[in-house]
Amino acid sequence: MTRPRTVTHTYTLQSGWQKSSEGPLTAELAEALRSRGVSMVRARRGLFDVREVSLLNDTPVR
Repeated sequence: MTRPRTVTHTYTLQSGWQKSSEGPLTAELAEALRSRGVSMVRARRGLFDVREVSLLNDTPVR
């Protein structure tokens, strides 16, 4: 089982990229961020594995 990605930055059209400490990226957190107007997040897993994840599409259910 892999570690969850941790949200480090959030992106909105109004303010751009902002540093954030939201915690692990889960489906519930993605829905909460979407309701606040966040469209993308930068999420980290480990030291060098950083990805920009779009929240515009629904997150897949495992």
